[in-house]
Amino acid sequence: MGIKLVDLNRFLADADKRNIRDESVHSWVRGLRNAMYDATNIIDLCQLKVVERGPSWDMGCFNLLLFCMRNPLHAHDIGNHNKSLNKRLVDIEKHSKTLNFINLASYDDDMEKVESYLRTRREMMGEDELGVVGEKIEEDTRNLVDLLTKKEKNVHEHKKVMVYAIVGVGGIGKTTLAKKIFNHDSIKQEFQKRIWLSVNQEFSDVDLLERAITRAEGNHQAPRNTKDTLERTLKEAVEGCKTLLVMDDVWDHHAW
Repeated sequence: MGIKLVDLNRFLADADKRNIRDESVHSWVRGLRNAMYDATNIIDLCQLKVVERGPSWDMGCFNLLLFCMRNPLHAHDIGNHNKSLNKRLVDIEKHSKTLNFINLASYDDDMEKVESYLRTRREMMGEDELGVVGEKIEEDTRNLVDLLTKKEKNVHEHKKVMVYAIVGVGGIGKTTLAKKIFNHDSIKQEFQKRIWLSVNQEFSDVDLLERAITRAEGNHQAPRNTKDTLERTLKEAVEGCKTLLVMDDVWDHHAW
């Protein structure tokens, strides 16, 4: 399943790169992204079962799935989900051959260009143009919007920092989900400041802080020569405001 997802994700990069308007291609993309979403759900379910066994269980993805399949209480349920998903992936792979996609992994130079293109596209385009739809995306959007806009019971709760992570395999629609939340009407009403930062693999603290200040409409005249100065300027920009910060395309936890 993992190998098929990696191969199909390379075709997905080609579909995104082409900006094709053909409905059959959009249908294929939706099917693949939904399958990726389901694959993540299977892994999440296994992780949940491991957590239930206690904190001593510290395993990688392979051992995690192996544990689930060896446990008779979980093997039947996980096995059925896995079998059904594998069949869908085979069908999706067959369909991709009729659409003449290119496996971009064969072109090392193109891969870097495609990644740069996709980062720019994610930052510049609206969520409706990204072509990801589905009940699960909509459901997760509603759930996270509800969590972010939930009224706190006391003033101390109101002042706390809430952190939510959207994780999953590449191409599953994490950025799209975040965009839908970020642009939701309830979010716009709830937060006085909204900051979107696209991080990617090569980032600097100074660059992130400068962009955050710009998004927060901070003091552009303030000196910006040190990290400490930038942090103070950003703090002044968001002070007294309920602020939503989204960090997209994070590869390194040090960015947070």
